[in-house]
Amino acid sequence: MGRPAAVGLVSLTTIAQISDPHVGLHADYADSVVALERAVAAIGAMDPAPVAVLLTGDLTYDGNPAEYERVRELLEPLAMPVHPFPGNHDRRENLRAAFSDHPEIAAAGDFLDYAVDCGPVRVVNVDTQIDGEAGGAIGSERIAWIERELEAADGATILAMHHAPVRVGLAEFDEIGLAQADRDALRELFERGPAPELIISGHIHRAATAQIGRVPVFICPSVHRQVELDLRREGQLRMGNDPPGLGLHLHGADPRLVSHVIPLERS
Repeated sequence: MGRPAAVGLVSLTTIAQISDPHVGLHADYADSVVALERAVAAIGAMDPAPVAVLLTGDLTYDGNPAEYERVRELLEPLAMPVHPFPGNHDRRENLRAAFSDHPEIAAAGDFLDYAVDCGPVRVVNVDTQIDGEAGGAIGSERIAWIERELEAADGATILAMHHAPVRVGLAEFDEIGLAQADRDALRELFERGPAPELIISGHIHRAATAQIGRVPVFICPSVHRQVELDLRREGQLRMGNDPPGLGLHLHGADPRLVSHVIPLERS
């Protein structure tokens, strides 16, 4: 048999994803600082370097200004842009103040919704936080905003959010994921209109994949602590021994985006 034809070199663009660092300043959360330090160091050592880092929520434990100040210090070694948005542990206005030098955040309205180009990939970030609640929501007006952003995009798109837009089989997390009405609205949108190449989220503290219609969903593990995979209906959320990790999304290796989980050392 003959040798297969050589595959030409392609230009790869990579985008890193950090989720759920939960940086806290109290003594029993000191390992959260070490965990984010390790994630930042891992991204800094990547070759090729990612063009951007997406920080998909729960940056802090309590959402207070001192925690955001520490997050900014920990992110300082990164040479590429960092694009954060809130999770249920964050406080929207404190996050906005901490990242007031981020142009899209500075220009955002009541919610921290914004779209940004990460190399050839357009990333549409939607704020799913509900003040004072663990679950998340978007609402019809901002579903319409997502539709407009997807229609305007020229090329590959990622829709990014904190709350998982699918059920993952973990009873407690399925109760505090994205509201069912929004899951249904996204599916309907993708069936009749524009769709992203990929949806990414965090929140679950485990790596998982799923699909909404024809759109793949990537749920990023936490860079801090993971939960046990307890699929019993009465299962309780407990921290497990799986390693932390981050996400890496590739453009250019395949016609579609390709996502990898990068394991990290435990704190």
